[in-house]
Amino acid sequence: MKNIKIRLMLLPLLLSTLALGACSQNAKQDDKNAGTVTSSQGGDGTKSGTIGAGGASGVNSNSTRGDYLPNQNVNNDPNNTNDLTLSGLNDPSNLLSKRVIYFDYNKAGIRPEYMILINTHAKLAAKYPQLKMRLEGHADERGSREYNVALSEQRSQSVKRLMGIQGARSGQIKTIGYGEEVPIVTGHDKDSWQQNRRVEIKYDNY
Repeated sequence: MKNIKIRLMLLPLLLSTLALGACSQNAKQDDKNAGTVTSSQGGDGTKSGTIGAGGASGVNSNSTRGDYLPNQNVNNDPNNTNDLTLSGLNDPSNLLSKRVIYFDYNKAGIRPEYMILINTHAKLAAKYPQLKMRLEGHADERGSREYNVALSEQRSQSVKRLMGIQGARSGQIKTIGYGEEVPIVTGHDKDSWQQNRRVEIKYDNY
């Protein structure tokens, strides 16, 4: 009888101890989850991919933020688009002076690191309706001539579509696909092929 009374007296203490332990465990789990951003959510942990033909690349947006061109960043400021004026096209410190977009092998999708570059040129075109440009698409030497002409045209069209979303008018932009006919370098290695897979933004009179 005495043992039963002791057990009954200890029961509330045991229950409160168990409750505190559960709360502590939940708090630890909440703390752990608080620092996690899933790939399906927005924010800095969002997964992003190429835009247009070619599908998603699954590149994390953190790895490309501010890298407008490979290994280049204007004044080390990822938000630096300077002023949107025509003089910026010839100013080496202005993002508008960068006019080449590179592509992955056999792809026409826009890499995430070129989004700001393309958007900036599109906003310039939207600001100056009289401004005209050509988007000249190119491919590397691999593949048939016909295939490469079609692929390079798709690359130009991918850039044009993105510019249109940012306000550039369709009549301001001409697209052309040169295929492999106008290489920027004549080598036959991976580095040369990468440089030749490109779209160049050409402005009339600039």
